[in-house]
Amino acid sequence: MKALLNLLFVLSGSVLLGQPNFGEATISELQSSTLRVSGKTNVTGFSCFFDPAYFDPQKKIAYCNQGDLILLRNAKLELNLAGFNCGGKAINKDFRAMLQAEQYPVIILNFKQFNRVERGYEALVNIALAGQQHTYTIPVEIIAGDLKHLKGILKLNISDYNLELPKKLFGLIKIKEVIAIEFDIAGVLNAEFLE
Repeated sequence: MKALLNLLFVLSGSVLLGQPNFGEATISELQSSTLRVSGKTNVTGFSCFFDPAYFDPQKKIAYCNQGDLILLRNAKLELNLAGFNCGGKAINKDFRAMLQAEQYPVIILNFKQFNRVERGYEALVNIALAGQQHTYTIPVEIIAGDLKHLKGILKLNISDYNLELPKKLFGLIKIKEVIAIEFDIAGVLNAEFLE
């Protein structure tokens, strides 16, 4: 029995030692951020800007440096669809209807990790939209200063989320399936895990 307890103690210790050690960071002044969703139709383009007043003023995240990899926890941006302005009531209504805002009022961008690469960083981002989730790897730029900026452009195909594209003028104007989420997440970061 004693041998079994010793074995369990050794095994539990090795499991605990193998767990990454996460530190905590706080990001404040997120209202300095900008985010835009843009797309094209067969006639013209459109842009929907997110009002940064909808961001929480402060966010706590957890991070763990593992060489060229930075693991993240709770690094989520919740984008309330009511915070998007596409330039007019009709297009705002179409945008929200396309993204099923009544049933799924929030888009979640969940940053899972950063990977240092030769030309900077790549981010692994999970997007939760209209009840579905997909994960993307995108290049990002990190700019230091009084505010730290995380910039990137994520292109996604909205048919991956089984969304119905709105059509106007009896189907003559159609939205193309690829849209871009362009973000500049800015804030004061109280930890230096991103250089």
